[in-house]
Amino acid sequence: MLFATRALLDGLAQTDKVNEYTVITSRPKEYQALATSNMRIHGVKLRSMRGILVQHQLILPKVLRHIQPDVLHVPAFAAPIGWNGPLVLTVHDLAFLKVPQQSSLYARLYWQYLLRESVRRAQQIIVVSKQTREELSSYWSVDTNTINVIHNALRPSLQAETLTAAKAQAMRQRYGGRYLLHVGRIMPRKNVETLLAAFDLIAGRFPDLNLVLAGGAGYASEGALQQRADSPYRERIRLTGWIPEQEMGPLYAGASALVFPSKHEGFGLPTIEAMACGTPVVASPEAASQEVAGDAVLRTDCTNAATLAATLVEILTDTALSERLVRLGKVQAQPFTSNACAYATRRVYEQALGTAQQPIALQVL
Repeated sequence: MLFATRALLDGLAQTDKVNEYTVITSRPKEYQALATSNMRIHGVKLRSMRGILVQHQLILPKVLRHIQPDVLHVPAFAAPIGWNGPLVLTVHDLAFLKVPQQSSLYARLYWQYLLRESVRRAQQIIVVSKQTREELSSYWSVDTNTINVIHNALRPSLQAETLTAAKAQAMRQRYGGRYLLHVGRIMPRKNVETLLAAFDLIAGRFPDLNLVLAGGAGYASEGALQQRADSPYRERIRLTGWIPEQEMGPLYAGASALVFPSKHEGFGLPTIEAMACGTPVVASPEAASQEVAGDAVLRTDCTNAATLAATLVEILTDTALSERLVRLGKVQAQPFTSNACAYATRRVYEQALGTAQQPIALQVL
């Protein structure tokens, strides 16, 4: 969600010189480069990242009373209870309903009640896929006339022309040679446990192969972390934590494949990011929908470690298959630009207001 929002802001900064934007964020330094005459960065201070959902509800009403925007866009979380003005809300998925074990009871209650209330209050709703639109309609009976499908955009830092063979090779050297890559927080929905089991099955056959898990440890990650610690190949399973923005492109480009076995995704942004960087993708059908990924991924049953392992062997040994997926992936990723996302989002702002050229606040925590 964070990277998708950053891509939207990049697009708005490039394409809109008329409307006034205030970006509300607890990380103002990360967004300062976007500051222009009509895009202001407003920093807020959080006590810690713990309890961010509650802090979000407590801090924003005061900030919004000070800024007084004509429309508020909340691209993640639920809208603050104290906001009664025009509201645009982005809903990425309803995974907390479809895969409830991915989050704590506290988080599920937050999403179930506050997000649902925000959906009810929003003049316009943005969803990142038709799948999420269908989830809103079926789970919460939301009127589809208020729902706008706007796909996530690629971060500009992942443009292919900025990637070089030397940078990709440097990543391979950093991680011990060839590597399979997973990008995302370690949590039950991401299904990292099955990926670890599949890697154990093939690691003996490919002694130069490593597994790179790029992302932080999320809720209920203890099982996967213990599984990694118990693996006979644990020295070849690399836990990177969060990767700096400037290193993500080379990290994708250096991988033999992105493996994305998630049990549910609203969009599956890492699949498109990998495609843009010229990396073949292996994914579950739930993580790489036909709507987003098309035919440019190798889909497989990721609920079974042996099946996933067999697919990984296929992608590692079939050069023609890998090259075909790379070609298809580069084409598939082309429409997901920050400018296209920004133009479509601006139209939603205008629908929410009934007019154009108004001050807009985007909340990014």
